[in-house]
Amino acid sequence: MEITDATGEDAKAIKDVAERSMEASYAVSPDTLEAILNEQFNSERLAAQAESDDTVLLVAREDGEVAGFVEAEIDDGTGTLTWLHVATEFRGMGAGSELFEAARDRLHEAGIESVRARELADNAEGQGFFEYFGFEKAEQDRIEIAGEDLVVEIYAESESETEGEDETDSPPQETVETDDGTVYIDRSEELAGEDGPFFVTYADEDYDEQYGFYCGNCESMVEAVDSMDRIECGTCGNLNKPDEWDGGYL
Repeated sequence: MEITDATGEDAKAIKDVAERSMEASYAVSPDTLEAILNEQFNSERLAAQAESDDTVLLVAREDGEVAGFVEAEIDDGTGTLTWLHVATEFRGMGAGSELFEAARDRLHEAGIESVRARELADNAEGQGFFEYFGFEKAEQDRIEIAGEDLVVEIYAESESETEGEDETDSPPQETVETDDGTVYIDRSEELAGEDGPFFVTYADEDYDEQYGFYCGNCESMVEAVDSMDRIECGTCGNLNKPDEWDGGYL
């Protein structure tokens, strides 16, 4: 995966990635989605952002194709990651992590000490991403996009991260919220899927009680296997055949 600065020529591909990513992960109406896309991801705005000294706009490329992008804005000494999206077919390949770390590093290199991240509350599948990198949920706010009043979660970089200190000997745990409560994703336990990997999930932070699987393609939960002992994502159809995984995970 190659991370590069975006140009105005990437505008159409960026909008396409945003549309597919939001359709897969955002709990918003089609009208709201269309309004967000038209206001935030039109070619004129993206071209201006790519040229602005107050914006970081990066794309991840896989074999020349735009697989994802991240946008961050600098305002009054604070850098805020405003958008980060990866196309569904490239999820689970590390594009999101690489984009996030590249944007954060670029902000620090620009002398920004205070880095924040903004996440629409309607992104049901993205909760916990920023905590994985040591960010902490700081506040909830509301913003207006294309006439829509939207709730956003604001994450702040923890003091230990900015000082280069490690809070623990292991990386922060990645979680996702389900109807049963918080579920913990273990990305070290990866099972192959046709469209992206599946990751084993646990109901406890000690990784003792298995809960199910997390689809790396569309970032949704899979809580069971079918009658043929296959892991199949009910959201995107990603399939793991039984000869590709260890039955001991059940």
